[in-house]
Amino acid sequence: MKFGLAAVFSLTLLFHIEQASAQSKKEDSILYLTALSHTISVYNNQLGDQTPLFNGSLYPGFPYNFREGSPYFLSDKATGGSSVEYDSMLFTDVSLLYDDLRQLVVAVDQGFRLQLRNARITSFTILNHRFIQVYLDSSYKGLPGNGYYEQLYPGRAGVLKRTTKEVREVLSVEEGPIRSIYTTDSYYIHFGSEWIHIKSRRELLNVMKDHRKEIQRFIRKNDLNYKKDTDNTLVQVAGYYDQLAK
Repeated sequence: MKFGLAAVFSLTLLFHIEQASAQSKKEDSILYLTALSHTISVYNNQLGDQTPLFNGSLYPGFPYNFREGSPYFLSDKATGGSSVEYDSMLFTDVSLLYDDLRQLVVAVDQGFRLQLRNARITSFTILNHRFIQVYLDSSYKGLPGNGYYEQLYPGRAGVLKRTTKEVREVLSVEEGPIRSIYTTDSYYIHFGSEWIHIKSRRELLNVMKDHRKEIQRFIRKNDLNYKKDTDNTLVQVAGYYDQLAK
């Protein structure tokens, strides 16, 4: 039988609590850390095949609130039914939270939030959105930097979306620091041997100029609007272009 981290942690603390009460603050701290280390070790043994997924550190979250925007992708609550490829192993039906302000993936189990190590993550899926880890090499020529990109379309004319978030702070006499998050989305389409930054419908058509007229008709026929629905427009057009380019 496998126990949750919270249950194992509670049992460990009950075991040590009588000893801890007689110690100094310094000794208390050492005892607590020892108990915590032992708890995580026991939990890892209970998890068996899932052990590598819980080798990260405790996720600190944020010590303050934001007036506007969110540091999380779509939801600040952990989402069950997610998956992550970690250490070349695929873990399914896990609870994940994605801090896309700092590009951190967090696994949640019974209230404990564990920050996974980015270097070990290949990809993850949360709320039916798939993200891949990009390290700039010849396969990703043209992209602006390493990190997580949302894979909107995986075909030959692949489409990637990069979201960057920035914290801006304003000082208020009454409230002190007021923090807000501003989001910027950038889109890249794979064409030839590189990824091209697409910022408008015109740029999209220029990239696909060998089938420009067909693409224009396809956009009109399907009532696609680049400005209002960029994600869907790029996915639909890229898929159609792949059909034309066969």
